[in-house]
Amino acid sequence: LMYQGSDRIRGLVTCFWTVIGAYLISLLLSHYESNGEFLASGLASLIFSRATDLVLSDLALVLSTAFVVPFVRVLWIGRWQPRWLDPRHPRSMLFQAAAEIGWLVVWYTWQGTRGWPWSQRCFFSLHTAVNWMKVHSYLSTNRRLACSLRTRDELKERQGSCKEEDETIQTQIRDLDAELCPYSARFPETQTLANYAMFQLCPALVYEIEYPRTSRIRWGYVAEKTAGTAGIFIVFYIVVAHLMIPHLERMHEVGLLLTTVHLMGPMATCWLLFFFITFDSIANGFAELTCFADRRFYDDWWNARGLDDFSRKWNRPVHMFLARHIYMPVRELWKGRRDAAGRGLFRRMQKSMPPSVAAMAATFFFSSILHEVTIVVACHRWNHGLFFFSQMMQIPLILFTERAAWFREQQALRNWSFWLAMVFFQPFLLCMYTYGAFVPKTSDVIDPSGM
Repeated sequence: LMYQGSDRIRGLVTCFWTVIGAYLISLLLSHYESNGEFLASGLASLIFSRATDLVLSDLALVLSTAFVVPFVRVLWIGRWQPRWLDPRHPRSMLFQAAAEIGWLVVWYTWQGTRGWPWSQRCFFSLHTAVNWMKVHSYLSTNRRLACSLRTRDELKERQGSCKEEDETIQTQIRDLDAELCPYSARFPETQTLANYAMFQLCPALVYEIEYPRTSRIRWGYVAEKTAGTAGIFIVFYIVVAHLMIPHLERMHEVGLLLTTVHLMGPMATCWLLFFFITFDSIANGFAELTCFADRRFYDDWWNARGLDDFSRKWNRPVHMFLARHIYMPVRELWKGRRDAAGRGLFRRMQKSMPPSVAAMAATFFFSSILHEVTIVVACHRWNHGLFFFSQMMQIPLILFTERAAWFREQQALRNWSFWLAMVFFQPFLLCMYTYGAFVPKTSDVIDPSGM
């Protein structure tokens, strides 16, 4: 989106990288004059310590997700299907949830026993969460398709028994066939290890039977994105090692608020670098290697006029996952039960709360839980649910911006308030978690034994 020829922001992106490059050169020269070296090496030794163990563990993590293929084939579409595990029955959903939770517990426990430093734990925790989302989407989508397949087979058995119903049954069968074979691939023939491996490599978190594809791999484009990933990682390292860690190490001396102010610029820069390396370099690189045609990994989130607008545009793969597997099911469930008879507080709340608000609250609750668990596992500390509550507090802010007419009309003010919130509260949360994790034990943030 940023590099389209018709997009007016392209020159601004070029200016951003030029200014960042000039500033980093000045920063490295100043560090050389003060310390006799261009780069601070302490963080590098931390990042690459026990690298082999991390790589092998991450490879095992990815390979272990392949259990979903025999899970689906044996339990839901295989020849020896257990009747008590009909995919249409709620117990099938419970069995799926138990399998996913068990997989998460295994890998979070494995991470906790390795004794890795905080950098490796952060990476492994994030990658575990990403792979869990792939596992959940694969199982949930195929369970829905297995339900359609069984319904279709039952309708075929009923076909011909009553001529008056044959036309309705044929229409239903055609609709189910369109769902089972939306393009050229057909369920359940798609349930193979090769199909799942392609989904694992594609930069998507929502499983589909078939994705739009490009005709060839542009190796020059792959080389460009590989070089971009390496370059952005170096810039990321310089910002963290030279502009963030020194302030975090002195936080117990200067205080939380002053450290937050010092980190506003570097943290915002790291946030932008994370965006570029994840969505512009790595995602596009894997998309090109897998001939994945849908390159819409983000929208113009920099023009966001609120936190709800930002959550939809900043990270479209996660947004699509939440919309498919959390928002839409909760909205349909709430809408279906809203007019049901009953009494009590929960029933009154169902009737008074719109389905869209209930679905949004459920989505934010799930996202907050996922973020909090990931951070707790990475830090090996629970900071009283700080990240969870900061996420959930977005709901009343979103409702306020939607209902306050005077504020809703001030588009520039809404964009300013969004950016001020992101620039201040991100370093504040970082300081809170860093303070709770490091300061009680040691002031040395890059100590491998820290946190």
